Amino acid sequence: MLKRNSTLCALLALLFTGAMAQQKMNTLPYKEIYAYGMDTDVTPIFPLLEVDGLNAKDQKFKSDFEGRFKGESDLGASSPESEIETLISHFKNYWRKSLLDTKGNFERELGGKVVPFLMQNYPPVKGKKITRDSLGYFLRDYIRSKGLYTTDEVTYQGRLIDLLVWKEQTQKIYNVDLGKGEMQEVTVFFMEDFATLGWMEYATLGAHHPGGWTEEEGIYCVKKAYDINSENFKISYLTHEARHYADKKLWPHLKSADLEYRAKLTELNLAQDTLFGLIAFFVKNANKESENGHQVANYCLIRDLSQKLFKSNFETSQEKWEKIDVKKINEAARRLLKKNTKELKSKGINAQTVIKV
Repeated sequence: MLKRNSTLCALLALLFTGAMAQQKMNTLPYKEIYAYGMDTDVTPIFPLLEVDGLNAKDQKFKSDFEGRFKGESDLGASSPESEIETLISHFKNYWRKSLLDTKGNFERELGGKVVPFLMQNYPPVKGKKITRDSLGYFLRDYIRSKGLYTTDEVTYQGRLIDLLVWKEQTQKIYNVDLGKGEMQEVTVFFMEDFATLGWMEYATLGAHHPGGWTEEEGIYCVKKAYDINSENFKISYLTHEARHYADKKLWPHLKSADLEYRAKLTELNLAQDTLFGLIAFFVKNANKESENGHQVANYCLIRDLSQKLFKSNFETSQEKWEKIDVKKINEAARRLLKKNTKELKSKGINAQTVIKV
C-alpha cells in the first residue's frame, strides 16, 4: 500500500511538473504585447495571441483583448450611466480606433462627439467658439465643475489625446535628492479612485498606466501604483518626477524625449535593487521611431550607456548588463546626465532638444 501511494505521488508530481512546464511554455509574451500597447499600436499583438494550449490566465487575456479590439466595437464596454461615463466612452472609442489604425487621424471625430457633449452639458460654453486649442481647457473646467479632478489641460500624451479623471486627492511635501546632494523640494499630490487612467491603461487592459506626472504646482502620483517605502517609489517615481519638475523650470520648452532622457538617467544614477529591472524595461520599450517621448528616450539612453560600457551601439543582452557592477552603471548614467546638463545650459532657457536620435 505504501509503495502504491509513493508511486501515485511520484506520478502526480510528474504530471504537475509537466503541466507547469506546459503552462510556462505557452505563456503569452506579455512584455512584447505591452510594449506594442504602450507604443500605441495594438495590431501586431493579434499574431502573438495565436498559441495552442493556452492556460486559463492567458486564455482570458486573449479573450478580453480580442473582445476589446478584434470586432467592430469594444464588446466589454458597458452602457454609460452618467455624464462623465458618456464623456469617457467618447475617448475610449477614439483610443480604440487610433490604436488599431496608427495612420488614421480620428481627432476630428472625437471633437465631433465632445463639442456637442459640452454644449449640452456645460452651460459656460454656450455662445463661445470652441477651437482645437481651447477644447482641452473647456473639458478640464467641465470635469472640475463636477467635483472631480483631471490634468491642467486635456491634451496629448504621445500621439494620442489622453484623459485621466479621479475622485480623491491628498498632498505631501518631499525634499528629494536628485544625486550628489542636488535637492529639490516638491509637493506630491496622491490621486485615488480613478474613473479613467487614460489610453495606456486601455491599450494594455490595465497592466500599464501613468504612475504620475508633473504640473507647475507639483508632481502627481497614482497612489495605488506604489509602495511608498519601496525603491520603485523613491527612485522611479519620486526622483524621476522631481527631475521633470526641476527641468521644466530651467528649460520650459524642452521636448518630451529630452525630459524623459534626463529623468531616466537620474533613475539609473541612483537605483540599486531595481537597476537591472529598469534596464531590461528600457531595452524592451526602446523605439527611436516612436512618437512617444518615453520610447525615444529609452533608445537614446540605452544606446549611450552601451557605447560607454560595452563599446557597442545598443546592448540588449540582460546577462551582459548584469555582469557590470551597479556602481559603474550608476556612474556612467551620472556622467551622461552631467554632459547633457552642460549642453542644455549652453543653449539657454529656450533649449528644446539636445539628444540625437
